[in-house]
Amino acid sequence: MYAFLFALHLVVCLCLVAVILVQSGKGGGLAGGAFGGATQTVFGGRGAMDFITRATVVLGVLFFVTSLSLALLTTRGTSAAKSVVSEAAKRAASTAPPTLPGGGTPPAGGTVNPQAPAPAPAAPVTPPPASPNKR
Repeated sequence: MYAFLFALHLVVCLCLVAVILVQSGKGGGLAGGAFGGATQTVFGGRGAMDFITRATVVLGVLFFVTSLSLALLTTRGTSAAKSVVSEAAKRAASTAPPTLPGGGTPPAGGTVNPQAPAPAPAAPVTPPPASPNKR
């Protein structure tokens, strides 16, 4: 279904481009209206629609319908929205080594007990006071 709709979409796109390029201009277009021309120049004449104009309208509608259908088929295939960033975060979390509550890493081959209290930080080592030299 998707391949058929995609092929139809490509054919509609190519036909739409060809039909638009074949159309003749209506005159001054927006340039005539912007510089003091009549409003008929801006909006075009209200004459009968010829075959090329009708083909443009039909192909435009088909283009929108196939575009929306392809978008719906594409998003329906994925059940949950997945982000590249969230997938990378899951991989990093699964490969990261476990950490202790205090911020350290467990000893090699040891197990982490989440109920154990965090180790106390080591006290800074201060040198003993210098003894006065007796002469």
